[in-house]
Amino acid sequence: MYLKFKYLRSIVHFRKAKIINKLIDNLKLYYQKALNTNSQLRIQFFQFLPFLVASMLSGIAAYLYYLAFNYAEKASLYIYETNNIFIFFITPFFFLISWWLVRKYSVYAKGSGIPQVMAAIELTRPETRHLISKLLGFKIIFIKVLSSIAKVMGGGIVGREGPTIQISASIFSVIYKILPSWWPHVSKKNILVAGAASGLAAAFNTPLGGIVFAMEELSKYHFKYYKSPLFIAVIIAGLSAQGLGGSYLYLGYPKLNIQGYEIYFGVIIVALLAGYFGSKMSRMMLGLIKFVNRFKSIGKQIIIVMASALVVSTLIYIFGEDAFGSGKKIMEKLLFTSEKHIEWYIPFVRMTSMVSTFSFGGAGGIFAPSLSAGATVGAVISEFMDLSQNNTNLLILSGMTAFLTGVTRAPFTSAIIVFEMTDRHSVIFFIMLASILANIISNQIDKKSFYDHIKENYIEELNNKYSSKTKTLT
Repeated sequence: MYLKFKYLRSIVHFRKAKIINKLIDNLKLYYQKALNTNSQLRIQFFQFLPFLVASMLSGIAAYLYYLAFNYAEKASLYIYETNNIFIFFITPFFFLISWWLVRKYSVYAKGSGIPQVMAAIELTRPETRHLISKLLGFKIIFIKVLSSIAKVMGGGIVGREGPTIQISASIFSVIYKILPSWWPHVSKKNILVAGAASGLAAAFNTPLGGIVFAMEELSKYHFKYYKSPLFIAVIIAGLSAQGLGGSYLYLGYPKLNIQGYEIYFGVIIVALLAGYFGSKMSRMMLGLIKFVNRFKSIGKQIIIVMASALVVSTLIYIFGEDAFGSGKKIMEKLLFTSEKHIEWYIPFVRMTSMVSTFSFGGAGGIFAPSLSAGATVGAVISEFMDLSQNNTNLLILSGMTAFLTGVTRAPFTSAIIVFEMTDRHSVIFFIMLASILANIISNQIDKKSFYDHIKENYIEELNNKYSSKTKTLT
């Protein structure tokens, strides 16, 4: 009995020891942390799940849109090659369809789509969030696809990259809307930024370009707040598109063998000229859009559409394939064949046709057309300088980067996109130099990018149209 009592007293003393109490407290703490960790993991999983689903859908949508757009471009070329006089019939017909679809069903499906996404991101504040549905949504997706395909069927110089960004952001926005009220909080701004970035990444197969685009062009707040969902969205969208279409480079591997000091002078000249032309063309489009918007009657708007179609079809009839389409064929011809010659007036033909195609309404982007216009500038300057074929390729890439910078005013995005679509590490410094010089000359013409001007117009329109329902959106 005594031994038993002594044994129990020893146990009590043992449990009261400080080291044991500390050990027990630590075990409780670790147990609570384990519970909290599991809870945090569940919350993070549910927070990332909308990004995963939306990214996968965006990648699939981008690939299907690519197929439809590519088929329409080939069909337009086939009709033209069958009989070039047909262009005077198909261009007005399809331009009118493109314009009518947007005007009738979804006015904010017009144009590139990037300014709409930029405006939507600025409208994520609680008092203006309800207006995002005017810029992004299911109807936007369908009208954007149909209108842009109609425009390219008519031979218009448009691209699919800007529309893909709006389509992707719309998919992300729709996924966000259907989340139940009990779902862990997901930032609307993060959703839209990730959606736009994944759209660009899937369209060009340029994941770094999508990330840099989000940082440079879309988001004005700190990168650390959205980096994880952004990376996930870009990766999943890119893998989804590659899973359907295979791994590819947008333009392939152009041959480059930099020789001679004159190439530095050539890059500088091309960068300044292409940047200047890109920014001036943007100013022309803004002026023409403002002029067109003055006419409210349907009859006058139809006349403008027909006039734009006449300009585009006439240029196609006179100058042939160089005057229509997204321009990817031109870039491939200049970069991957020995046929580097291009007439000095082709850059101006493409810019004129691009302005006429874009300004009357309807949907269609200017990313790829800007790259092709810059490529022609580089080829023309190279011919004047009598450079080798490999050096010519460098000037072509510099022109692409500079012209896109002149339009978007996003030098790093432009440089990274061209770098990724060609996978040419050896010329990254030349490409970056071209983008910086183009940005400098463009800022002398206009401090704001083409997209910024259009974005501000959209916000002002929404402010005026819904002023009785919301506060000022600026």
